[in-house]
Amino acid sequence: MKARKISNLPQTVERALDILETFVGSKSPLGITEISQRVELNKSTTYRILQALLKRGYVHQDSKTNKYQLSHMILRISGTILNENKLREVTRGYLIELSQKTYQTAQLSILENKEIVIIDQTEGKDILRLALKVGQRGPLHCTASGKAILAFLNRDEFKNILHNYSFIALTPKTITSIKLLNDQLRKIRENGYSFCNGEYHKDVRAVGAPIFGMERNVLGSIVLTLPYIRMKLTEVAGYGELVKKAGLEISEKLGYRVVKE
Repeated sequence: MKARKISNLPQTVERALDILETFVGSKSPLGITEISQRVELNKSTTYRILQALLKRGYVHQDSKTNKYQLSHMILRISGTILNENKLREVTRGYLIELSQKTYQTAQLSILENKEIVIIDQTEGKDILRLALKVGQRGPLHCTASGKAILAFLNRDEFKNILHNYSFIALTPKTITSIKLLNDQLRKIRENGYSFCNGEYHKDVRAVGAPIFGMERNVLGSIVLTLPYIRMKLTEVAGYGELVKKAGLEISEKLGYRVVKE
């Protein structure tokens, strides 16, 4: 049965979705005749859409039978949602613990479209604590959360993100060149945590650490954000070690294994 039509949805997109949905519940690959009959399209149109889906990696075609089935791209997309939910679930207790220990705001951020996005946070009890909004976005080059993620991306991911990236200066301390950024990222990799020294908001200091997944990929970052006067430069390392420890423990619960030298 064909899905109910959605008004204003481009016809080709709707047909492609119809084709993808024909595989739901199917226990074996489907041939083009069977697919075209199920979605009530002629074979030539069905074939063209399948080729587009094949090219983008959403379906796989068996070279012997010429039949189609869903590819792992669908799992990657659904896995993104599942991973984000799991990430928040595992991280929540650590955010609470960090806030209780420091009386300040702890945040969980992820990378999305060359920005960081806060997906969870807990507030401390300090009267000067900082509270940003869940869902708020920020730049990568001048936030502790962004730099913690950038420092541990693989080379291709890093190059893609920094391609045509705008180093906007938000305060006098904002990094505005790839060279200066790379210098900081090397230090972050050495220390295991990042530091933002009034680069995003002039009155804010923050430390962050990466969170890794089972495949050693960066899933996000955990961050402590404090008013400038609440974090002395001599205290940065101590706060940094707190978030580093939390980030590693969260990572291990998500399947990451530390390589011991």
